[in-house]
Amino acid sequence: MNKLFATALIWMLICGAAAAANNAPASDASIREMLELTNAQQMMDGMKGQMTGMMNAAMQNATKDQTVTPERQAILDRMSAKMSAVVTDMLNWEALLPMYLRTFRASFTQDEIDGVIKFYKSPAGRAYVKKLPLVMQNVMREMPDFMKPVQEKMMAIQRESIQELKDLKEKDDAKK
Repeated sequence: MNKLFATALIWMLICGAAAAANNAPASDASIREMLELTNAQQMMDGMKGQMTGMMNAAMQNATKDQTVTPERQAILDRMSAKMSAVVTDMLNWEALLPMYLRTFRASFTQDEIDGVIKFYKSPAGRAYVKKLPLVMQNVMREMPDFMKPVQEKMMAIQRESIQELKDLKEKDDAKK
C-alpha cells in the first residue's frame, strides 16, 4: 500500500511540476528571442520614419493654402526637427525593451512564447516576418482612400458644430 501511495504521490508531483512549468511566466531570454525573430527592433525603427513622414505630410497639408515665407519655413523646419527628435527618443529600442519584456512576461506563459518562437522559426513564420513590412506598406498606401470618407464626415460634423455655435452666439447676442 505504501508503495502504491508513494508512486501516486510521485506521479502527482511530476504532473504538478509539469503543469507549473506550462504556466510559468515567459523568461526574458525567450521573449528577447521572439522579439529578435519578429524583427521588432527593425519594425520600431521603420515606425520612426513613417511617423516623421506622416507629421511632415500633415504639416504640408496644414500650410498648403498659406503663403510660407522663408522665415515661416525656417520655423516649420525647426518644429519638424524637434518633433522628429521627440519621436526618435520615444521609440528608442533600449528604452522600450524593458516595457516589452514586462508586458510579454505578464501576458504569456513560457509554453506560449515557446510556441510563438517555434512558429517564427518555421518557413511560414519566416515568410510572415519577411513579408509583413510589405503588407504594412500596402496598408499604408491604401489608408488615405480608406480614411477619406471618415475625414469628410468629420469635416461635416465640424462645420455643423461651428454653425450651431454661431447660431447660439447670435441668439445670445439678440437677448442682450
